[in-house]
Amino acid sequence: MAATLVGGAFLSATVQTLVEKLASQEFCDYIRNNKLNSSLLAELETTLLALQVVLDDAELKQITNTAVKQWLDQLKDAIYDAEDLLNQINYDSLRCKVEKKQAENMTNQVWNLFSSPFKTLYGEINSQMKIMCQRLQLFAQQRDILGLQTVRGRVSLRTPSSSMVNKSVMVGRKDDKERLISMLISDSGTTNSSIGVVAILGMGGVGKTTLAQLLYNDKEVQDHFDLKVWVCVSEDFDILRVTKTIHESVTSRGGESNNLDSLRVELNQNLRDKRFLLVLDDLWNDSYNDWDELVTPLINGKTGSRVIITTRQQKVAEVAHTFPIHKVDPLSDDDCWSLLSKHAFGSEVRGGSKCPNLEEIGRKIAKKCGGLPIAAKTLGGILRSKVDAKEWSTILNSDIWNLPNDNILPALRLSYQYLPSHLKRCFAYCSIFPKDFSLDKKELILLWMAEGFLEHSQCNKTAEEVGHDYFIELLSRSLIQQSNDDGKEKFVMHDLVNDLALVVSGTSCFRLECGGNMSKNVRHFSYNQGVYDFLKKFEV
Repeated sequence: MAATLVGGAFLSATVQTLVEKLASQEFCDYIRNNKLNSSLLAELETTLLALQVVLDDAELKQITNTAVKQWLDQLKDAIYDAEDLLNQINYDSLRCKVEKKQAENMTNQVWNLFSSPFKTLYGEINSQMKIMCQRLQLFAQQRDILGLQTVRGRVSLRTPSSSMVNKSVMVGRKDDKERLISMLISDSGTTNSSIGVVAILGMGGVGKTTLAQLLYNDKEVQDHFDLKVWVCVSEDFDILRVTKTIHESVTSRGGESNNLDSLRVELNQNLRDKRFLLVLDDLWNDSYNDWDELVTPLINGKTGSRVIITTRQQKVAEVAHTFPIHKVDPLSDDDCWSLLSKHAFGSEVRGGSKCPNLEEIGRKIAKKCGGLPIAAKTLGGILRSKVDAKEWSTILNSDIWNLPNDNILPALRLSYQYLPSHLKRCFAYCSIFPKDFSLDKKELILLWMAEGFLEHSQCNKTAEEVGHDYFIELLSRSLIQQSNDDGKEKFVMHDLVNDLALVVSGTSCFRLECGGNMSKNVRHFSYNQGVYDFLKKFEV
């Protein structure tokens, strides 16, 4: 089930990359300068665009519609074949460039000898393009039969957050809370205005919202501010919607008006000489202009007013913050067990006293959470009121993505879905690396280069420079993490993020570790050498 939830998103990224490649100036110039049928390529691009706009709808419907799922699975194979065809054309383009240089030092007779065998190649490519166009057009016709439609905007299935929090199940955030409260009630942290902005940064599911809720409901914080407002911003940033929500909270009345200017003017007047606390939860937009537009009506608030933002993206935090960015780290294994047991048993005491035989298994399950509170809470909920050690062992030995009532995947999946198409492929490719594997930045960039993931024809950067930018972007989004063990720079993927990469890559990537069936459609393969290997391990 987990793989089906994200497969469409990964396919959409591949289609987007193909469309961009077909539209590139370098590709178009090569087609015009050789005997390739440009009308077939235009037809291929049009068909891909027609398919791309319904992939989000197909991704949602495949969960309950087996016909749509089958359509997506078959389309994936066709898209990969189209990718191979374009890679073949790219290869021939590079070959021609190399031979053209070599030809400058050869006689015309020798050049004709070298170039003549490739006259038949263009005919073969034209034939393959015609077959590919017909194949993809069939999928485009079937989309209407299946009732697939264009989905406008991002589809979010998450419940919006609120300011309410259950303090009885909170663990491990005392130091974070104290440090942040000191920012909220201090006199520093403001620049040219009276507003100080506290940015809480961390990967999906690490507990940013919960930490903001704890601050919002703290007695000392409540006494310090005249007014408090909570807004769940989420992925679809709409300045009118956010402004209306703030306006309604400040004025205590529903806003019928959609006039942004009048809302901003009235909001500005109502906040004058009031010390307020505004929480903007789950902010994704990293545009400075949008941020400036949003906070401009707030500048007349009393000195000491604060805005808290929670975000997964370093760029968003950098745009907004006036205090040092506060990064939320994963919980310790002990804190994860404490949180899991509270949800499993109702209280930590009961978990330790009445069911001592479950603690050893429970601590192993907690370690599997990788320090993410959302994972500990989800697994604790699954185990609630279960006292049979066999049931706990089943959860311990299960793939975390295939457990019932899973809230972990949706939380992390957003980070993937919000990636640009070129980064989706680079991220999914990382699934070939095992958990806890130390990523070598230079080596990974070279691997991305070899796979053709680094589009640099439209900029004045080398492929290596583009790869560096891609890597830094994944790092800033917490999909790759940096540690400095033993004083050395080290990059790793969180275990659950590694699992996410494995899920989104579907059958296109395969890691040979402890068995498993390898699909015939595997495109990227890795093998970890064992102490004692044998040939049977590689039998297909």
